[in-house]
Amino acid sequence: MQIQVSLTLDVNANASLTQMEEQVKEAGHRWMRQALKEVVGQWEQAHRSCRACGSTQVRTEGTVGRNIQTLFGPVYLARRRFRCQQCGQRCCPSNGLLSHVHLSRVTEPLREAAMMAGASWPYRQAAGCLKRLTGAQISAEAIRLLTNAEGKAAAHRQAEHTASSSPQSASSQPAPADERCVIGLDGGWVCNREKRGGMEGKIGVIASGQVWGKEPEQPNGSMTWIELNRYMEQHHHPARQRSRWKRRRYVATFADARAIGEQAAYAKEALGLHHHRTIVVADGAHWIKKEATMHFPDAQCILDWPHLWRTVRTAANLVGMLTQHSQHEHARVVNQLETWLWKGEVERAQEVLKQWRSELAGPHSHRLTALRQAITYLDRQREWIGSYEYWKHQGYPVGSGIIERAVALVINRRMKRRGMRWLRRNATAVVALRVDLLNHDWSMPASTRVFP
Repeated sequence: MQIQVSLTLDVNANASLTQMEEQVKEAGHRWMRQALKEVVGQWEQAHRSCRACGSTQVRTEGTVGRNIQTLFGPVYLARRRFRCQQCGQRCCPSNGLLSHVHLSRVTEPLREAAMMAGASWPYRQAAGCLKRLTGAQISAEAIRLLTNAEGKAAAHRQAEHTASSSPQSASSQPAPADERCVIGLDGGWVCNREKRGGMEGKIGVIASGQVWGKEPEQPNGSMTWIELNRYMEQHHHPARQRSRWKRRRYVATFADARAIGEQAAYAKEALGLHHHRTIVVADGAHWIKKEATMHFPDAQCILDWPHLWRTVRTAANLVGMLTQHSQHEHARVVNQLETWLWKGEVERAQEVLKQWRSELAGPHSHRLTALRQAITYLDRQREWIGSYEYWKHQGYPVGSGIIERAVALVINRRMKRRGMRWLRRNATAVVALRVDLLNHDWSMPASTRVFP
């Protein structure tokens, strides 16, 4: 089929480039809508045959109007009806053409764009962005329904894949000894429409392919005064070599914690990382430790250093306010505590904390909650605490920055806006779509990724 649609555009000679762009875009949308009408008409003309007997002896008996929503705006189709001259049956050929259109109104490209926009932005904002960028006129409620329907299907597929047998790995050869796989697990809270305290979404990230950045240039004697001054302005702190993970895969759900453990184990196998050295980094929550023990029994478990030191430092600051020690002496003890914990000497740190508790057990016993919590925290997390100095030297991550980033991308950016309150099933559908989009994004080159 060949069609020809003319386009006439009147542009003011004094119009700015922005005005020209807007006029060309509007004219382009009108042209695309007219072209679609012509294409559908040509398709109907090419399929003038009876569906019952196959005869081509048919005559036109009026039209049936139908408005459909496309990626470039609403299009009114005057669909022709035919009557067979042999068997007398009526038919409308375009019914088969529109059978794959969602609710006979929304085309597949617009449905996919609405689903992606609904998983990325609030529904009203998504509708406005689609209208401004593409000319599509779809309501926020329609985007919500499409997003929830597609998200529930994605969550069902993820659950089926997890419940099935182990996937075929990308490589059956053992990985080199220095290859590592980092698994981060954490939770993110959102407001719930059914529960006052909110609900926690479980997030997991599986990362591999550690690469180290280039060593920063050091000042040298060949630099001019201007170059040296520019270097000092850009490097206020000592330069540190940082590493990145080239491959990542996200999993998320608002179901039980058992589901996120199964999804993380499946994602590791799907990426072909079963021979890699596994490292689990988390904040030490009970459900995280349970899932790590069940699905990654041979992993090196590392308690997030900022969580550990924040808990102990809070207790140390409390003791500093309640005792008569000098500020210099207290700072020396706090630095010693940090050094012991950094080297994994937990027992020595516990002795100092318990000594503080016994010294302040009299008049200040009711104010030692933070100190008791720090002692209990060290007891419960002892298995996950080791020599952070050694781990850092080996290139292991000692902070949960990678999983905190995952929580921000999967949950916070979309679901923690002002006034948002979620049902558990709808929240599960949205995060299922978001992890699909993010995982697909990481499969593209770094220069084209939406989320760095």
